[in-house]
Amino acid sequence: MMIKKDEETVQLVDEIGELKEILREVSRKLTRIETKVKRGVTSASSKTSDFQNSPATADLSAENILQVYEELRLKAKNGKEQEVREKLLAMTATDLNLMCCELGMPPSSKNPSRRKMFELIIGRIKQSLMLSRHIDRQTL
Repeated sequence: MMIKKDEETVQLVDEIGELKEILREVSRKLTRIETKVKRGVTSASSKTSDFQNSPATADLSAENILQVYEELRLKAKNGKEQEVREKLLAMTATDLNLMCCELGMPPSSKNPSRRKMFELIIGRIKQSLMLSRHIDRQTL
């Protein structure tokens, strides 16, 4: 009798392990889907906010993020670093997060601080300026 109960217990533990793995996989898929939906909502909200003429509070679309980054980079190149910092501070956390992702530097946590994202973007701008000091991007 005792051996049979031990075998049942082992089987139940195995089943629990399998179920946990299935739940982890489902969780990963849900997270991926949520991320895509959030990006879609961000794009849609930025399009509707364009109609409202409120660019100060509008979330940026993925297409606009790189344009904004290039503007910030050019301002920094021209010595207007304070304007770059002010513009980044005025951006929403969603925009900062999207900019980090679009620039290939996703934050290390699910809910990164604004300060961390700000530092990542400033660092990328400085890195870009150092690397392109003697290169004219328009000729490339």
